[in-house]
Amino acid sequence: MSVNEASRTFVFIPRKVQRLGASSLIVTIPKEWAKRNNVDVGDIVSLVDIGDRLIILPTNSTRSIVVHFDGRHKRIVKHVSRLILCGFIFGQDKVVISSPRQGTVKEIIERLQNLMTLLPYIYITGRDRKVTIDLESPVEDPWQALKTLGRHLIGYSETVLKAVESGENVPKSTLESVRVEMFRSGYRLLRAVTVNTARGGIESIMSLYFFLYAAMLSAAMDEMYDVGLEVLVLKDKLTEEEKDRIKFLVEMLEVALATLSANIDPNSVKKVEEAYWKIKSILDLKDNLSAIVDGSTPAYSYLVSRIINVARTLELASNIMVCHMITQKYSTLDHVDGTSEEE
Repeated sequence: MSVNEASRTFVFIPRKVQRLGASSLIVTIPKEWAKRNNVDVGDIVSLVDIGDRLIILPTNSTRSIVVHFDGRHKRIVKHVSRLILCGFIFGQDKVVISSPRQGTVKEIIERLQNLMTLLPYIYITGRDRKVTIDLESPVEDPWQALKTLGRHLIGYSETVLKAVESGENVPKSTLESVRVEMFRSGYRLLRAVTVNTARGGIESIMSLYFFLYAAMLSAAMDEMYDVGLEVLVLKDKLTEEEKDRIKFLVEMLEVALATLSANIDPNSVKKVEEAYWKIKSILDLKDNLSAIVDGSTPAYSYLVSRIINVARTLELASNIMVCHMITQKYSTLDHVDGTSEEE
């Protein structure tokens, strides 16, 4: 296995901090690491400051994160689509699956066809009973990836609203094409958060907040897609007044989604608070569910409950983003060594 195909491992190597000159501090680079990454005397390395850690990266390194699997295990082949999707999200660049069993390569390629449609950045090569899946894609800024996802979410909401307003039937294929764009953007967002942190690991409190937020927003996106389908199926079973109410609730979700994604400001806690109040106006319906069920059609009652579920997920996402922004703007991190002083 070449240097560029080495799997990512985490090894803690103790190093003593020494003094250089009057005020500088230095630590030495492990010889094995330098050799493995082609670092020599006089080369430039990059130091990445992420709060409580300092990461050393070889400048202009082409080293990839490669994960190897033994395809003899049937569960590897059975869940290969999930494995590759997780690898994409968590910043892996290549997955290699080897197996002496005949037919394994063909089965793996067949199982990955749908995922390749969703993520066109995946390239598969099969040779000598070994499948190599390349996952490399352009590195994105997480905030821009979030805004891209937001634009697709808004487009989907508007498609549903127009269908309710006009009363026309929207082909499922139209919604499916929008769904593909939404999910593709969601997975790219999760990968962007991971890759921009430290190439394959969630290394700090800030990125952990952001990753959890992106995951919750993706969950809301999935629920929103289902709500859209259900609205189109059940809209003819609603009264005109109920249609107007559903339009209003979907519009509220659209505004909240836009504020939490396409229109979000990395430094504005106020923006997230504004989204929360839109979400809360939907969540308040929980207190009147009994009256809604008694005085409405079954279709309306069902849709309201589904919309409330989306709002609950968005509420969790907004709480996480508030924590992210407040911590980023107003906190400093102290490191305690576990000892305490006597009072």
